[in-house]
Amino acid sequence: MAGYDVSGKTGTAQVISNEGLKSAKGKTDKDLRDNGWFVFFAPRDNPQISGVVFVEHGGHGGVTAAPIAKHVLDTFFAKSEGRPLPSPPQKLSTP
Repeated sequence: MAGYDVSGKTGTAQVISNEGLKSAKGKTDKDLRDNGWFVFFAPRDNPQISGVVFVEHGGHGGVTAAPIAKHVLDTFFAKSEGRPLPSPPQKLSTP
C-alpha cells in the first residue's frame, strides 16, 4: 500500500486431505476447497491497525484474503487522514 509499510503473512488451511478429496469427488456437494487467510498490521514501525482476514473455501490467502485486507487498510487510512473512501473491491473469484 502506497505510503505505509504493511507487515503480513498469507496462508492456506487445508480442509480435507488430498486422499480424502479424491475419495469424496462426486459423492458430496459440500465445498472442500482449502481456506485462505491473511494476518496483518500497519504501519510496521508504529502499528495503528491489525487484523486477520479468513476466506472460507477461498483457496490461497494471497489471492483471496490479501486483497480484502488491502481494502480494509485503504479504508482505515483514508478515514484517519480525511481522504475519500476507496471504492469497494470487485467481487473476488475463488479457485
